[in-house]
Amino acid sequence: MLYSKWICVGILSEGIMNAVSERKFVAPGRGAVAQSKGPVRLRFIEDGRGTFIELGVDYERAEVPDRRYFADYCRVVEARAGIGLVFGRLAPGNAALRTKVEISYPETLFVRGLWNSSRAFHESLQNDFSTKRLAPIPEPQDTEKVQGFRANNVFMAAIGDDSIMDFYYIAPPDIHFVRIGRRADVYLEPIIRIALPTALMLEFLEQCKPHAERLHHFAEEVRQS
Repeated sequence: MLYSKWICVGILSEGIMNAVSERKFVAPGRGAVAQSKGPVRLRFIEDGRGTFIELGVDYERAEVPDRRYFADYCRVVEARAGIGLVFGRLAPGNAALRTKVEISYPETLFVRGLWNSSRAFHESLQNDFSTKRLAPIPEPQDTEKVQGFRANNVFMAAIGDDSIMDFYYIAPPDIHFVRIGRRADVYLEPIIRIALPTALMLEFLEQCKPHAERLHHFAEEVRQS
């Protein structure tokens, strides 16, 4: 999964990017692609409701995050703002967390980016690790040693029993300044690399499923109301 699919991520209105409905936007109107030398490509599509943004990322050209963290625990939770991706390191005996990393992820890109673009990857892990799933453990005692980050893009890869998740962030002003011609490229900010066993990667994607389905159903209800 070196290149993300084009995904509709939002609508520009007076320089502000806001969430839009869940459906994939196919515009009959005028489209313009920002020619970038970096890993991020943008397509701006003019519509009567505003300017929609479609985004693609070439992760092969992206910087590798300097921060590194090995996780043997994960939880995906509904947060106050977006989806919370929690990764932790268990103490011996699995009764408590030594440390943890919390990554806040926006709902729109959680569904359209992380979830939708990982369907083939998820299916492959389900087939390859059907007999290698991790044994469930009781919820460990929490820790106060926490690092928090915001991300809205992720690259996932696995070889054998080892997997990584590289998290990135694209700031709304970068998209705005490219749109009005003040900048040539959107900066894909490297946030953190999470290394984890591939069986835990499968567990992570299984935990993502109910949240993706909930958000998809909510978007469908909004469109039909």
